Amino acid sequence: MADPGTLIAITKAAAAALSNERIRKTTGWIIAAVFSPLILVIVLICSLLSGTAIHNNSAVDMSFHTGDISASMPANYQEYIVDMRHSFSLIDGTMATVNAQMEDGDSLDEYMVKAIFYSLFFGTDSPSQVEYQKYVDSFVTYEEHTRTIDNGDGTTSEETYMVAVPITSLPTIYNNINKVFGRGITYESQANANEIYYRALYGTGAPNENDDSTMWEDWNPDQLNDFFSDLPSGETGTEAVRLALSRLGDPYSQERRGQGSYTDCSYLVQWVYRKLGIILPGTAAEQGRYCVDHGLTISKSNLAPGDLVFWSYKPNGRYLNITHVGIYAGNGKVVDASSSKGKVVHRDIFDSGKQVLYGRPYAKSEKLYALRSGG
Repeated sequence: MADPGTLIAITKAAAAALSNERIRKTTGWIIAAVFSPLILVIVLICSLLSGTAIHNNSAVDMSFHTGDISASMPANYQEYIVDMRHSFSLIDGTMATVNAQMEDGDSLDEYMVKAIFYSLFFGTDSPSQVEYQKYVDSFVTYEEHTRTIDNGDGTTSEETYMVAVPITSLPTIYNNINKVFGRGITYESQANANEIYYRALYGTGAPNENDDSTMWEDWNPDQLNDFFSDLPSGETGTEAVRLALSRLGDPYSQERRGQGSYTDCSYLVQWVYRKLGIILPGTAAEQGRYCVDHGLTISKSNLAPGDLVFWSYKPNGRYLNITHVGIYAGNGKVVDASSSKGKVVHRDIFDSGKQVLYGRPYAKSEKLYALRSGG
């Protein structure tokens, strides 16, 4: 079984080739996920190797929380955790100083500050040597404020002072870190930080599919522009909408999807199209990939009932970072299993800036039907 130190050496050796965007796109995201040094944290968290999975998940918990480090933990993991704990103690001190400069009850989200640090520096050489003031300052801006001072003799004077203001935009934070440390922050590293944040704070993995943009309000996803086919529409799409509408009000749950009436966004799509004899993958991202790989993508201007609309609300390390899918119902409406609404809804199509792809998965069957009918 590969030693984590060996994995780090291998991934660092591949960094130069993968830093080239053209090579990355040519070789594909599977190779990037295996060899990119920034994706190493996902390996450390989610490794499918049974001998290391427990150690990897425990590393997050032990780094963020107090307690004895298990003697069964590999020696290099123990060293990484000790380094990370030391780094976190230094970050805590720096955050306390910065928080003391804030007003109106503001403070930094300590779990987010540490989760991003963990995603970038766990397993690297001497993370405790990082310039912590510069790192923490990446999460704030400083403003000059003025206040009135009572001089004690019946007079007053004006005094200027600096106030730290927390930055709420994670893309801005990542850009600041990149400027200070010269580290390109990929989608994968952002996904790592998101996963670590949820595991450290809630003890569970981050949700991969939903229509909630919490923490990522200004997320600007890549869109697959000018990549679509001239596809026929037809009655199959209308039937897809009818089936989707039959699920209105059904409760949303990723964990219980397929049990009773529970569904999530991708399961609703999968269920509808299975009823139509079309087998789609089980996640929104893979459904998007399926449409691209089979030439079943269309332009937004050609949306017709039954088409799929894909959104990206946060980096999740999946295809195009797709996090949500819905079925276009015509007249500017969409049917989707909404995590924010907690159920299947019929509503106006929303968040045009987050839409990344449009697909017509039934188009192949429509083409075959037309050929058989002599059309």
